[in-house]
Amino acid sequence: MESLVIKPQNAVLKKYIDYFLFFKKTSDQLISYATFPNNNLCLAIYKNNNITYTRGSAANYCTINPGSSRYKSRLLGFHKMPFKVEINGTLDQICILFHPAALSVFTRTPYEDLINTDQVFNLLFKDKGDFILEQLFEEESHSFRAEKIEELLLANLNDQLPAKLMEAFQLIADDRQDLSIDILAKRLSVSTPTLFRIFKNNVGMNPKTYIKTLRFRNVLNEILNQQNPLTNIALANNYFDQAHFINDFKSLSGYSPSQLLDKVSIEQQNLAWIYNNK
Repeated sequence: MESLVIKPQNAVLKKYIDYFLFFKKTSDQLISYATFPNNNLCLAIYKNNNITYTRGSAANYCTINPGSSRYKSRLLGFHKMPFKVEINGTLDQICILFHPAALSVFTRTPYEDLINTDQVFNLLFKDKGDFILEQLFEEESHSFRAEKIEELLLANLNDQLPAKLMEAFQLIADDRQDLSIDILAKRLSVSTPTLFRIFKNNVGMNPKTYIKTLRFRNVLNEILNQQNPLTNIALANNYFDQAHFINDFKSLSGYSPSQLLDKVSIEQQNLAWIYNNK
């Protein structure tokens, strides 16, 4: 299976879009891979596929099979455990990776309505959805696809992220201590319920989950770079108990830090996943 990451070129979009991801699979060979929890939200667009999602006790699962429906588009994200994908048959998939909360600047449709539909793209771009998707998938050039998507997103840009949310993101990023929700709310001069509401309405997850997932991604990046011993990485990310560090990491990735290093694949410094070609 081929994969390609393209960063947005427009300066405005860079504030909201992490990257565009394109998957191409031309064989019927079964392929599976696993990714890890992330605060980014992914809009995944499929052509001629049926997609099934299930939640297990140790992982969430996505199965992609050949289908008769022309186009489907789903939001993926907010996983609290490993996300395992199995692809049966051919695949031509487009993904848009949004920064945390960034989807809300392109649409006023509530997350609850978007999460529960397989026609997200049509909700975002109204009656032009299928026509635009036909144009995108007819073009083989991924660069052209990325340029077209940028035009669409810029035309749909209609809002800004709430100031309190941006301030919260900055406080969380800057704070090297174990920032509690009560302290964060106090620094923002809002109540704890208000803080939860700001995150739930704009990010799609509560602030506690956001902070935990962000810490995991920071740890994951440091482990993959292999620049520091695991003990130093744990301490730098406010894990003062090695057992807590390993258990927390394993619950989110499915593996201990040392086990993951033996299995993980990194592509274009953006995708960290465990890839199986059966």
